[in-house]
Amino acid sequence: MISQESLLGQIVWQEIHWPHPLDAIRTLNLLRQWAAQVHAPQIILEARATKNGIRFLVGSQRRHEAALRRDIEQMVPGAIVAAEITGRSHASVSRRIMINHPIRPLESHDNEGSTRSILASLAGLRGNELLVMQIVLGPRLAPQLLPERLPRTDQGLSSLALTGIQEERRPHVAKEIQLKQSDHGFAAVIRVGVHATDEARRATLIKRVVSSLRTLLTPGLRLREHREKVQKLNTPVSEWAYFTPAQRLSVAEVGLLSGWPVGAIDVPYPGMPPIHPRPIRPSFTTGDKHRVVAQATAPGATDTMLGITADDSRRHIWLMGPTGVGKSSLLLSMIHDDMLAGRGLVVVEPKDLIRDVLAVVPASRRDDIVLLDPLDSEPVGINPLDLHGRSPALVADQLFGTFKALYGADGLGPRSSDILRHCLLALTSRGDASLAMLPVLLTNPGFRRSVTQRIARSDPFSAGPFWRWFDQLTPEASAQVTAPLMNKLRPLLDPHLRHVLAQRNPRFNIRQVLTQRKILLVPLQKGVLGPEAAELLGALVVGELWQAIQERAGIDPKDRDTVMVYLDEVQDYLRIPTSDLADVLATSRSLGAAFHVAHQYMDQLPIAMRSAFEANCRSRIFFQLAAKDARAAAAMAPGLDPEDFTSLPARNVYAQLVNQGTVTDWASGKTITTPKKSANMSDIQARSRGQYGQATDAIDQGLLDIFELPQDRPESGERRRRSTS
Repeated sequence: MISQESLLGQIVWQEIHWPHPLDAIRTLNLLRQWAAQVHAPQIILEARATKNGIRFLVGSQRRHEAALRRDIEQMVPGAIVAAEITGRSHASVSRRIMINHPIRPLESHDNEGSTRSILASLAGLRGNELLVMQIVLGPRLAPQLLPERLPRTDQGLSSLALTGIQEERRPHVAKEIQLKQSDHGFAAVIRVGVHATDEARRATLIKRVVSSLRTLLTPGLRLREHREKVQKLNTPVSEWAYFTPAQRLSVAEVGLLSGWPVGAIDVPYPGMPPIHPRPIRPSFTTGDKHRVVAQATAPGATDTMLGITADDSRRHIWLMGPTGVGKSSLLLSMIHDDMLAGRGLVVVEPKDLIRDVLAVVPASRRDDIVLLDPLDSEPVGINPLDLHGRSPALVADQLFGTFKALYGADGLGPRSSDILRHCLLALTSRGDASLAMLPVLLTNPGFRRSVTQRIARSDPFSAGPFWRWFDQLTPEASAQVTAPLMNKLRPLLDPHLRHVLAQRNPRFNIRQVLTQRKILLVPLQKGVLGPEAAELLGALVVGELWQAIQERAGIDPKDRDTVMVYLDEVQDYLRIPTSDLADVLATSRSLGAAFHVAHQYMDQLPIAMRSAFEANCRSRIFFQLAAKDARAAAAMAPGLDPEDFTSLPARNVYAQLVNQGTVTDWASGKTITTPKKSANMSDIQARSRGQYGQATDAIDQGLLDIFELPQDRPESGERRRRSTS
């Protein structure tokens, strides 16, 4: 059995993933800190190359493993040190490299050029070939003062025997020596190891590496190769041996020889991975209560998940990425997690996401599905005119706000707005109206009078004069006045929308999502419904949901279960009746609603909507982006460049998530595999239809029964107006 002391004394290897750009000053400070350590543990640096690229390893006794990792990550921000590496490939030949005058320094007139030369010599391998450059850092050497009379560095033995020690009289050489001796350093060993198929190839590879090191030589310096047992490179001893043939290397020289990819280069060094996308390790770990968003891709963190709790989701999640990058797959995974957790949720989307959701509904939630599909033969309906304890005036005003948000001030001018307000108020005052009656109210005089007589009598100051004016218009004048409004209301009579919105007493109320944790799925396929009809129905559903959310203000906060709201192509459907969307998002957080807003690119969003998302969607998940959007995303992500976002592969993301109420740093991840299909879609559709749907024939007949009223004539003495003036 291995003792604790023996275990702590074993050599362990960790892999260093350097950030880009890698500041040379920071790496020198790291080496200088190691060189100044009192306890002076042996540290082994390796640049290890295969056909797959170059890796940077650091080896030490196990007892120093954590301290080394901490030093690297703290002294070089952005560096990632992966956990213990096992299975290092072994070289078959090793050479020890010595400098003929180690008292003099190695130099480089172009650090980046020298680094590129060293890394180029290690790159370009094939098959199972291996190249290793190893630097063993042993005892620390403190800065030294030079003696007044410095011996000549290149004096030969014969000269020494004949004339004695000669003084170094070359000022530039003395200056070089002073520079090296005045810096911290190490007693160090440089080794080069290789594995290749034949001796000639091995010799070629070693010569290539040694040649690259010669770019660091100054006049009078030479490199010498010494054969050495390859075991010293493959399995180095854990402690510095007393008789190790070492040479002094300054901190600067170790930095040059290490091959570390320093500099702010635009083109990656040979053998290095692409500069973009940059891996970023998550700053927190997920727990059982977290909804999984992605699996971390940063080295040393690939077993870590990126996630967010339901409570933190109330600060809203913003997803952006074009078609084909995996956005819908991520939404599907999150929706599946919510269904498993028993949460209420709403999904409004225009593509195939809901079809995929139906295929993964857990068995325990199949009776909770409400499929509000306008294409269904027995569609589920909603009635935005249902008072539900509210006053007719409030319901009318809220619905007017939805239309105003949908069509804007340009689409609804002053006259159209006035007509629409009075129509909505008249219908809500009736008590049993549906929204499909709205266009008919303007075109069917008999039905209109049956609706407006009561409100005209009860409100002689506003509604009464308005409806008297309207009823006195000639058919031509009426058509002219209502034409701008009717082209927006006619979609309500489209068969698909009519069958959803003409149900005066639908079997489903959107408040059941909040009170009974129902799962409302609203597929809005523009190719079948038409874009205007799809946007109108989506806006009405979201507007009705917002009213239901607001009603939670009277509920104790601890009793407000989180309801998840997913809006894909959010710009089409988030038409909440208020001028301040930012206030809506801020308010919905306290009322227990978590909005997940998704879209393809930034220019889809109106300016006010984008500002609201930037201010209130505290969690952000961005996929691969086009150049313009990448610049906008990088402006929100310190430490990331636009190229990081444009270079993301499919299903890869950068995510900034809220954790315990605090916005955390960005992290890189890859979305997890979507859940397997486990449900019978036809069965779930039938369950929803049976619980909440109504036959289309019955819906149409109910509407006809109301409209087939006698056409009232003007009362005696009244005259029709011939114009709108």
